Amino acid sequence: MRKLASLALTATLATTAIASTDIEELKKRIESLEEKNQLLIDEIADLKQQVAIPELRQQQFAGMGYAASKVYFSPKGLSIGGYGEIIYQNWQSSTKKDYTDTYRFIPYIGYKFTDKIILNSEIEFEHTDEAKIEFLYIDFLFNNYFNIRVGNQLIPLGVTNLLHEPIFFNSVNRPEVETKIIPSTWNENGIMLFSNADSFTYYLGIVNGFYYNAKGKGFSSDSWVRNGRQAGGKAYAEDLAFVARFDYTGIDGLMAGISAYQGNSGQGDKDVNGNKIDGTVKMYDIHLRYNWKGFEITGLYVKGYLSDADKISTALGKTIGKEVYGYYVNLAYDVFPIITKNNKFSLPLFVRYERFNTQEKVPAGFTADKTNDKTIWTVGFNFKPHPNIILKADYQFRDNKGGGEPDVFELGMGFIF
Repeated sequence: MRKLASLALTATLATTAIASTDIEELKKRIESLEEKNQLLIDEIADLKQQVAIPELRQQQFAGMGYAASKVYFSPKGLSIGGYGEIIYQNWQSSTKKDYTDTYRFIPYIGYKFTDKIILNSEIEFEHTDEAKIEFLYIDFLFNNYFNIRVGNQLIPLGVTNLLHEPIFFNSVNRPEVETKIIPSTWNENGIMLFSNADSFTYYLGIVNGFYYNAKGKGFSSDSWVRNGRQAGGKAYAEDLAFVARFDYTGIDGLMAGISAYQGNSGQGDKDVNGNKIDGTVKMYDIHLRYNWKGFEITGLYVKGYLSDADKISTALGKTIGKEVYGYYVNLAYDVFPIITKNNKFSLPLFVRYERFNTQEKVPAGFTADKTNDKTIWTVGFNFKPHPNIILKADYQFRDNKGGGEPDVFELGMGFIF
C-alpha cells in the first residue's frame, strides 16, 4: 500500500513539474506573439502614414498656396493634393460667344524623402484636352533662413503666381494685371535660394529667360511677354534671368513685399542686319495682402520694360510695348457673420479696380493700339460652404481708350484638397 501511495505521489509531482514547464513555455510563446503583433501594428501604422492622403490644412510654406504647401506638412512619403476650376462667361453686347469651360484640374504630387529633402510637383490639365508641368522641383531644407530649390519652379513675382489656387482670388478669373503684365502662371527651370521664416520670406534665383519668338507665338501687343514664357520645356538657355523677392509677414494676416525680374529674351537671335537681339525684360512690383476680421485688401503695382522693342517688333511684325504698367486694388468683406452667428460658412462681397496698358510706350516708328489701355471694375460675391470650396459670381465693367470693350458676367466653382 505504501509503495502504491509513493508511486502515486511521484506521478503527481512529475505531472505537476511537466505542467509547470508547459505553462512557462506557453507564456513565452504568448509574449513572443504579442511582440510580433505589436511590430506588425507599428509597420501597418507606418505604411498608412506613407500612403494616406491627409486632410488639407490651411498652412503655407514659403508663401505658396495651401494645397501646394501640403507635402511640407505631411508625414514622410507620398502626398497628394490639388485644385480645380470650372467657369462660365456671358459677354454683354458682343459678338463673342458665351461659353463654359472645365478650366483647370491640377494634381499636386509630392514626396517627402526626409524632413529635409522634399519633391513637389504640379501637373495641369486645362480645358479637358491639354496637359503640362507647372512645377517640378526638389527642395533641400537647411533651416528657416536658408534653403535651396532646384528644378522647374514658379517665378516669385506679384501675388497670384505663387497664390494661384482659386480660393486666393475673389473673381472667377485671375486679375488681368497678373496675366497680361505679370504672366501668371509663370514657371521656368532654375535654382532658387529661399527662406521660410515666421516674419519674412525671400527668394533669390537664376532661371532660363523668355524667348521673344517662343513656339511661333512670342511677344504680343495685347499680352506683352506672356507668350514668351518657355515653361522649362525644351527651353532655350542662351539667356538667363535673375529674380528676387522679399515679403514681410511679421503681422498676423499681413503679406507685404517687393519683387523684381531681369533677363534677356533674344536667346542668341540676330535681327535682319546681323545685330544681336538682347530684348532685356525688366519687371518690378510692390504688393500687399491683408486680412483682418473678415476684411481683406489685396493690391499690386507693376512696371515693365523691354529693350530692343524695335528689333523685336520688326521681327514679329507686331508692335510690342517697350514700357508697360499695371495696378489693381481688391477689397472684400465677409458679410455672413452679420447675417448669422454660424461661422462655418463665409460670404465675401468684393470690388476690384484694375488699370493696365501693354503699350504704355512703343518703339519709334510704331503706333500704339489704344484698345490695350484698359480699365476694369469687377464686382461680385463668393460663397464658401467649406474653407476649401468656393462658388463665385462677378460682373466686369470693362473699358479701353479705343472703345468697344464688352462687359462680361461670370460664374465659377473652385476647390482645393
